[in-house]
Amino acid sequence: MSPARVLAFVVAVLALLALIGQALPKEGADLGLLTVHMPTAGDVLFAEKQRRVDISEILAIEADSAASDTLAIGSLADTLLAASADSARKPIAFDESKLAPLEDRIRFHFPDQGASVLHPFFKSLQSAYAGKEPIRALHYGDSQIEGDRITAYVRNKLQTQFHGSGPGLIAVLDVGPHFSVKRELSDNWQRFSAMDPNLKKHAHKRYGALSAYCRFTPALPDSVALDSVPSTGTITLSPDNRAYSKARAWTECRLFFGWHRAPLTLRMEADGVELSEEVIEPQAGMLTREWRFPSTPGSITITLEGTDSPDVFGIALDGSTGVAMDNISARGAAGYEFSKGDQAMLSRMFAELDTRLLILQYGGNTLPNIKSKEEAERYGRFFGGVIARLRKQIPGASVVVIGPSDMSIKEGEDYVTRPFLEDVRDAMKLNALAQGAAFWDMYEAMGGRNSMVSWVQADPPLAAEDYTHFSPQGARKVGELFYTALINEYAVYVKTVQ
Repeated sequence: MSPARVLAFVVAVLALLALIGQALPKEGADLGLLTVHMPTAGDVLFAEKQRRVDISEILAIEADSAASDTLAIGSLADTLLAASADSARKPIAFDESKLAPLEDRIRFHFPDQGASVLHPFFKSLQSAYAGKEPIRALHYGDSQIEGDRITAYVRNKLQTQFHGSGPGLIAVLDVGPHFSVKRELSDNWQRFSAMDPNLKKHAHKRYGALSAYCRFTPALPDSVALDSVPSTGTITLSPDNRAYSKARAWTECRLFFGWHRAPLTLRMEADGVELSEEVIEPQAGMLTREWRFPSTPGSITITLEGTDSPDVFGIALDGSTGVAMDNISARGAAGYEFSKGDQAMLSRMFAELDTRLLILQYGGNTLPNIKSKEEAERYGRFFGGVIARLRKQIPGASVVVIGPSDMSIKEGEDYVTRPFLEDVRDAMKLNALAQGAAFWDMYEAMGGRNSMVSWVQADPPLAAEDYTHFSPQGARKVGELFYTALINEYAVYVKTVQ
């Protein structure tokens, strides 16, 4: 073939590809199993470098390190507060001028009744140090908070400012490690979760506040006879050196369990010394047991022995007063799990925990399934129903909804915000406010559209290369931004209401 014919063939192929590129929609053609993208001639010949969102104000924040014993000097919330060691008992000084230019991006959004929706929680904070038990904040969310990410930072700030200690409520067995406590378990523990795709095969729906329960013997219907040979389940817990010092200090342990069909022997050991042993008769209901320690043990071991394991709904490691804050993550969750469990049992556990603040951080996992603005609005209405149900179960508690972060997909050579993310965010905000909850816009706080790229490319990276999840440094940044918005509202409350 002559050079002229080769050239003509190449030109024809390029022209055909250019026409296809012009004809295909920018988001690509959906062929079912795959989506076809084709760059236009302009994309190839005149490619522009993707513009990065300016997050310099966020990078300037010196968030506390994961093992910090004290609040970091210069971090954003600390420059706003003039706190003393007795700060929880006195009005705090607050310099609002130091919030600019982040103030508008990180502020809370409120329903018609305004910031008063947070006042019950703020009132509890002021007297938390003097209570007989800690007040609780429950932080629910998806994999963005898994392992105590984001929660750990906010908890440390609250416990430092308003007293309190301990990592809060934890599961016996979870899908991943908890960064604020070490767990060593006998190998016969099983986890039954409301997120399980085989949910219909579970013997019951009593999942409790953690949306899961654990057992050391199989879950059998009442009609099936129990094994005659007793089994033993052990749980050893100890402080994790990676955690904040407040989370490493706890002097109370509470066990939530129940519904066992045979006598159960329960033992507690601290640093190898047995503190208690009791035999608990069969019980068709939730029980609690509490142990107090003069100082934080190096480790504790809970031993349960019997022919039928109770359902164990969680273990709370707290201080005697102040604030307790629980990290309750569910990988892949979007809020649907709340409707899958026994509602009466869930209400009972919320009451036992003395819940004063409920934080719901969702939205990200629904995005891959959203194909239109109407579907985003439908999810928002569903989420409003979740809030309404939880408000009935926890009367008097303040509710904060945290919307999804920026999440990117690849479009051509660039990473861009996922389609319909802002529609999901808007729908969640609309329905959260309609249900009397406050709303914190994480998407806007981190920089808005296409900001995830800047978080991934920051030095050190603030997000992973999946363009979805925060790095440990990024999680601390988010925690700092959220806590600053919260403490700002608390300062206004102290100044104007008290």
